[in-house]
Amino acid sequence: MPKAARNSRRPLTEVAYDAVKDEILSGRLRPGDPIPQERLLKKLHVSRTPLREALLRLGREGFIEIHPRMGTFVAQLNLLEIRDMYEVRQELEGLAARHAASHVSAGKLAELETRLRGLGTGPDADLAALSDAGHALHDLILEYCDNRVLARMITSLQEHFRRFRVFSLGIREKVLSSHKEHLQILRALKRGDGEAAERLVHSHFAHAAEYLVQSLMSRGD
Repeated sequence: MPKAARNSRRPLTEVAYDAVKDEILSGRLRPGDPIPQERLLKKLHVSRTPLREALLRLGREGFIEIHPRMGTFVAQLNLLEIRDMYEVRQELEGLAARHAASHVSAGKLAELETRLRGLGTGPDADLAALSDAGHALHDLILEYCDNRVLARMITSLQEHFRRFRVFSLGIREKVLSSHKEHLQILRALKRGDGEAAERLVHSHFAHAAEYLVQSLMSRGD
């Protein structure tokens, strides 16, 4: 059954928006790639109007660039903007970690610690699994930060960070460094030490930004 038909109760603009964004965040469409509008129209069984509206929305959100008479392309990764996003997220999530330290479930922390410690970090380390476990820690912080406005602001940023993940997984040192930092943050949360958790989150995102920016610079992206 066509995707649009399966989602017939959803506005077609939303269907198109989600489909294009998923292609960008998954890395199937990479920075600078043209948006394959004809393929998307056939795949989604939508008309040009909802696709155009979806692309305009993605343009406002910074995922694509629309150049009149040239075409529509996946937005390039701007190094300055990456630094800015990491700086904002480290402040917001640091505050969330401070709040979460006094609320987070001890049982969930123990479960996550077992998961994190059970992952190898040797030559055959599963980088995707390490990254997924780290994301689970960030999700736990949001779940227990006890501030819905703060959680929504961080969640809105996370969409862009999903895009960065495609590149981050190719930086072994970054993934392994982040894994160690995730364990440190988790230990601070277990102690209920909000100040330490906030400080460690700040350091974690500062390091992550540096790894990613240096990698992109070396690739010439």
